[in-house]
Amino acid sequence: MSAGSKRINIPAAVQQSQSAAPTASETRYAWFVLVVLVTVYGFNFADRYLFIIMMEPIKADLRLSDTQLGLISGLGFSLVYGLSGLVVARLADVGNRRSLLAWALAAWSGLTAVCGLAGNFGQLLLIRMGVGVAESGCSPPAHSLISDYFPTGRRGAAFSIYSVGLDLGMALGFALGGWIGLHYGWRTAFVVIGLPGILLAVFTRFTVREPERGATDSGAVDTARYSVREAIAYLFAHESFLAYILGSSLFVFAGTAIDSWAPLFLMRVHGLPSDQVGLWTGTLGSVAGFAGSLTAGWCADRLTSRGLPWNQGRGDLRWNLGVAMGGFLMVIPTTLGFLFGTVHVVPLFYFLAVYFNSFYMAPTIAITHALLPVRMRSLGSAVLLLGYNLVGTSGANFVIGRISDLWAASSGVDSVRYAMAMSLLAGAGGVGCTVFALLRLPRDFAQVSSEQRS
Repeated sequence: MSAGSKRINIPAAVQQSQSAAPTASETRYAWFVLVVLVTVYGFNFADRYLFIIMMEPIKADLRLSDTQLGLISGLGFSLVYGLSGLVVARLADVGNRRSLLAWALAAWSGLTAVCGLAGNFGQLLLIRMGVGVAESGCSPPAHSLISDYFPTGRRGAAFSIYSVGLDLGMALGFALGGWIGLHYGWRTAFVVIGLPGILLAVFTRFTVREPERGATDSGAVDTARYSVREAIAYLFAHESFLAYILGSSLFVFAGTAIDSWAPLFLMRVHGLPSDQVGLWTGTLGSVAGFAGSLTAGWCADRLTSRGLPWNQGRGDLRWNLGVAMGGFLMVIPTTLGFLFGTVHVVPLFYFLAVYFNSFYMAPTIAITHALLPVRMRSLGSAVLLLGYNLVGTSGANFVIGRISDLWAASSGVDSVRYAMAMSLLAGAGGVGCTVFALLRLPRDFAQVSSEQRS
């Protein structure tokens, strides 16, 4: 057995799933839980998109630079979010995921409202760091819950539907938050968007049940408890896992241009008002993200289970990564069209860029949960999100903000355009890492299967 594998007696470590087909009521309840998790995930992203749409008024009110905005939305939030997610994931792998999720939702909702009280850069940075810690308690336990409510063949679709929460958050943050910010100020917007999440936390706590781990997995299921050291060693022993995490993180780095800086670009370069930008980016972005997430999930599930005609109908889990990479390759031309097209074609390219930018997440989570034991799934999701936030969001936000400041003297308002375009170069490294993972995955899956039989 490889380093990091845990050898113990089969009855204690591996159970043979004997679960019968779910009843109609169990299926309906699983979908109810998924709807609740989608809503929670929407609130998880609403305040992030609200911060994006309010960056210009916040900058003017608190007299901040683009670098400071990048630090608050990048290192100040995303880095803390990613690192604290590792601790939260450990709690989710050994404790009650439902309760952890509810408490985290209540905490980040309250802190989002407190953002409206910030009076300077330091205060806003600290509050956003607190929001980041609390919001890290969302996806790792939610991903693990989904895997225990939906079987392997339906997880791609389930995770793609869960990802729609991001688009719900975009609609709340961009459209509703942008309108509130324009008419009542950015501080009021944070209070209005934040407080309802506390009520949702109570609803989640008393309506979502904690399922049995591995309940929907077929065949041998590894139910062993792993120490933190053993879990980390297990993850590092599988090179494909590390490769596609880095690859998809670089996709996030490149996609952050359209995801986080598009509203500021439209207001600064094209001179559009915040309510107009919030309305059409919120509407177009949420519809595009919704459609893209469902398309990616459907394609991943179909291809991984049945393949294509020229593949003689043989499925392959690697199609998950193929779908993720294919989506990213379309992000490059569509983002460039958004950045350098006229104001008349910008909405079309924005829609397409957001559509393809939503392809990477659901398939990557699905293949991660197929590769890892049930009590490592939250940790696997947390490591994935750490890469997304450390390498992707925080890195890109800082780099884009810094380049924009450095080039402002020579390029004026166009400095942000060129900074956003430069971030796309990171995607080349992402493609290389993903190709390596595609080549290495069969060996790692064979190794996992051997370990479960040991």
